[in-house]
Amino acid sequence: MTPEEAMVQEAMAALHAGDRVRARDLFTRLLKLNQNNPEYWLWMSAVVDTPKERAYCLNEVLRRDPSNLAARRGLQLLGLAPPDSSQVIPLRLQKRNWQVSDLPEKEALPPSPLGNWRQWALILGAALIVVVLVGFALQSVRQVRQARIIIPTDFPLAPTFTPLPSTTPIRRSPTPTFLGPTPLWMMLEATYTPTPMYVDTPHPVSEAYRIGMRAYQRGDWSQVEEYMLQVATLEPGAADLLYYAGEASRFAGKYNLAFSYYDRAIQVNPGFAPAYLGRARARLASDPRDLLKARSDLETALQRDPDLAEAYLELAALDQTEKQYQQALDLLTRAESLLQNSPLFYLQRGQVFLALGETTRALADAQTAHQLDFTLLPAYRLLAEAYQAAGQPADSLEPLQTYLRYMQDDPGAYLLAANAWIARGDYPQAMEALDAALRLDRRNPEIYLQRGRLSLEQKEYSSAIDDFKQAYELDKKSFAASVGYGQALFLGGYPGDAYMQLERSISLATDDAQKAELLYWEAQALEKLDKPDVAFTRWQQLLAMPAEALLPEWQTLARQRVAALSTPTRTPTPTQTFTLTAC
Repeated sequence: MTPEEAMVQEAMAALHAGDRVRARDLFTRLLKLNQNNPEYWLWMSAVVDTPKERAYCLNEVLRRDPSNLAARRGLQLLGLAPPDSSQVIPLRLQKRNWQVSDLPEKEALPPSPLGNWRQWALILGAALIVVVLVGFALQSVRQVRQARIIIPTDFPLAPTFTPLPSTTPIRRSPTPTFLGPTPLWMMLEATYTPTPMYVDTPHPVSEAYRIGMRAYQRGDWSQVEEYMLQVATLEPGAADLLYYAGEASRFAGKYNLAFSYYDRAIQVNPGFAPAYLGRARARLASDPRDLLKARSDLETALQRDPDLAEAYLELAALDQTEKQYQQALDLLTRAESLLQNSPLFYLQRGQVFLALGETTRALADAQTAHQLDFTLLPAYRLLAEAYQAAGQPADSLEPLQTYLRYMQDDPGAYLLAANAWIARGDYPQAMEALDAALRLDRRNPEIYLQRGRLSLEQKEYSSAIDDFKQAYELDKKSFAASVGYGQALFLGGYPGDAYMQLERSISLATDDAQKAELLYWEAQALEKLDKPDVAFTRWQQLLAMPAEALLPEWQTLARQRVAALSTPTRTPTPTQTFTLTAC
């Protein structure tokens, strides 16, 4: 066994053991030895942290192996490549007013003897390759007869990976056979989310068009642009050719060039709806704040073609960004008949339902989106949010674990996971999730709030004071942060500071339940400060609140304290414990 083969086995063993840091180090060393092995890049994509790093690795695979199905599916999952035509649920396509209606039929050509000779040569060549590979495989089996490499799906966090340039000469290296569980995009039999290419106008006079479309399907954007422009020189009136050149530039991140192609397509045919859609997407990708121009383009696209389904999704997404949820729902309702097989439709509508507080419908749509495409990671997140909104936080843990296995840069998802762990009574796991969230976002008061509550539950009052104080400093209009800070100070042994903080919270209380909570804690703080008369008044005020605003334990303690404080010999008030609930 060569040193390189031994390093491959060691890397896979590290993955099996869950040591992702070690696995990444070994794959980095393997790539230094041989940067041209696509398998090394493929497995490196499984141990990096961010979608950007993942996309980089998968693109490196395709540079070396353009037909690599796993890499293409990975990029499709990340939304960076279109689907293969064989992986798509067909939607009803309608004839557009900008499509060519009557195309001349292409004359059938007689069979070519040269073509037959080439076919036989390819068949014989393939057979020879198979024989050689079988021989090589048998030799490899003898060398590693006892080796069986299994890859886990549950990877811990790891530091950022930066690909290193290599001047090492190209050398032949083994390609390992991987067994067992694999990353999500590598175990797909089909990617259902993408919709078919909306524009598919035949150009039978040009073989370059067909070559360009095949390049589009495999994500070779430079070839798409090259061949579409070749055909455009022969058919200057075909707007779809310029549109595809624009799409290729957009997917390649060349937004200025994409704008120029979309503009030219619109100049050629102002009624060509997809060019407006493409231009809107390019605007949002290059500058997410450019909402007005993007909206104008999308509305124009729908005016040109009311059946352009993807424009409805993009426009509804803009409405969600601007919190125009009812407007987004109206748009999606109009497009429902066009998008019945699209998981993206159910995902987006579920998000809108959740924002509108229609929890049951949000959960139903999240489940439908997941059933239509189990690789759609945002559907896992929406499922978790819907479960928690429906009062079922424990049920949200399973989809969150899948989501966080692949999306480790989402602090909000870690906060949801903390709520799920709390619901299951596993406070150490909840704290780990909150710590992970804070590593990603140290300016989110909700994370500090939940960590403060968790610290109170574990009677770690000093930590609770620090977290609630940080939450309050980040959002001084938050009643929960302000009153939580007061509670932590009281339970931590600082009744004077607690009382002052609770007094600051009075102006933030907006309903009877919040006012009752303030009275409950203020009364206890005042007793600790030896102010029994004022405390007695607070307890009486608490008992005068509407019954629905009081927790049973508050009423019980208030009655006990009123009775005790009204007697000549007063008994001290007990310190109340904090009960944690998932938020």
